[in-house]
Amino acid sequence: VPLLGADGYHALVNQADRIADASGVHPYRIKHLLGRYGSAIHELLALVATDPSLMTPLPGAADYLEVEALYAVTHEGALHVEDVLARRTRISIEYAHRGTETAQRVAELMAPVLGWTRKQIKAEVDSYRARVQAEMQSQVEPDDEAADAARVSAPEIRSRLTVATA
Repeated sequence: VPLLGADGYHALVNQADRIADASGVHPYRIKHLLGRYGSAIHELLALVATDPSLMTPLPGAADYLEVEALYAVTHEGALHVEDVLARRTRISIEYAHRGTETAQRVAELMAPVLGWTRKQIKAEVDSYRARVQAEMQSQVEPDDEAADAARVSAPEIRSRLTVATA
């Protein structure tokens, strides 16, 4: 069973320059998105067609675009900033700041789709940053027990879920 986006991938790679011309997106970005999303690239480009500013790189994570954060919510079921930064992208492990520089913008992109208020945006960003801080603290603890205690001290945003997931 091919992975989502794998069907037709090779043909799309051969058409990357044509897709770039048709979408107005630089061929480098098209090839990059094809590597991540395969044939699902058309779903991302449909979002970009309605709002070209979504091709803006995310703050602190220049290899990722705003459209990718939005797509994580609209097409991949992300419900929290942590879902986007740690599970739908690799920002939390690819950048030294672990996504803390990116969290605010990601929350702002997610908010209209999920109906978040300014207060919910702040809670998401604060929770994500606290979890990163706890994880970093756990990595300097002298033993596994202390590290585990530091890691689990961070707030759990999932307990505040306000959107039905069924």
